[in-house]
Amino acid sequence: MNVIKEFRRNTPAMTDEAAAAARTRLMTAIHEPEATRKSTSSGTRRFGWRIAVAAALALVVGGTVVTLRDEPGMAPVASVTELGERAARAAENDPMPAPGPGQWLYTKELQLTGVEGDVDRDRRDTWERWTSVDGKRSAWYQGGKLMFQGSAIFNPAELAKPPVTPPGVIARIKAAILDEDRRGPQELNGHVPPVMLFMEINQLISEQWLAPEVRAALFRALPTIEGITVTQDVPVADGRRGVAFSITEAEARSYLVLDPQTFRYLGTNSTRLQDRTYEWADGSKETFKAGTVGLTAQLEATIVDQPGQRS
Repeated sequence: MNVIKEFRRNTPAMTDEAAAAARTRLMTAIHEPEATRKSTSSGTRRFGWRIAVAAALALVVGGTVVTLRDEPGMAPVASVTELGERAARAAENDPMPAPGPGQWLYTKELQLTGVEGDVDRDRRDTWERWTSVDGKRSAWYQGGKLMFQGSAIFNPAELAKPPVTPPGVIARIKAAILDEDRRGPQELNGHVPPVMLFMEINQLISEQWLAPEVRAALFRALPTIEGITVTQDVPVADGRRGVAFSITEAEARSYLVLDPQTFRYLGTNSTRLQDRTYEWADGSKETFKAGTVGLTAQLEATIVDQPGQRS
């Protein structure tokens, strides 16, 4: 059973708008290797399932709240290592105080998917969501009602346990992936593919509030992953362009896009390299052709006292 069908079967009914946004978030996740999406008699592999739920729900995107110094004279980033170091230093210098344990992260995001050729800005959707800063609960509006669900995101507290180092955070993320794989169909054979690791770090940086030292460690860790490079001038859904960590596998090329001067998170960009057909919950099928692009853009991100609050 495909992940959207399984997701719809185990969650509250979704509006047409929610379903459209689910497709958008799925498109940002489709660069996950085919091996990690295989179905078994008991359902989708648990770790891939957690990623798919996060993608389909559009629960929390752009989660790291940062206020960075603008440096308009900064030279272009020359390498992925330099990008990781600049982004890490910006995270470490974030003056924003840590949120309280009962607070929530509010984010507003622009989404655009299924684009071929020129971007049609009329096809963009705006989504709001809230996530508890401990990563355990998420909320969003559906039909005018605030809906809640336990979050499917990797627990950020695990990454904040000292010592926090780039190799350490990588090891903890890999251990979590392999632990879920061992309790599932055991498809990874003890090896975490680089694309899967990139995807998990991408989600943590873009979807969750993280302590500055954790974000810095993740940024420094990204250049150490096989296949990750730096790409200049990558667009996000609202037309801004940035510098990106990028990775390519057989089906797609994916980007985590940062502002080229402040290194604030801007959004994501995913371009299909091969045709692929998906079957949706209503039984309909949709083919995304090679060259199809899915984009997101973070519009707002702030800490609030409760879900439903915007400032």
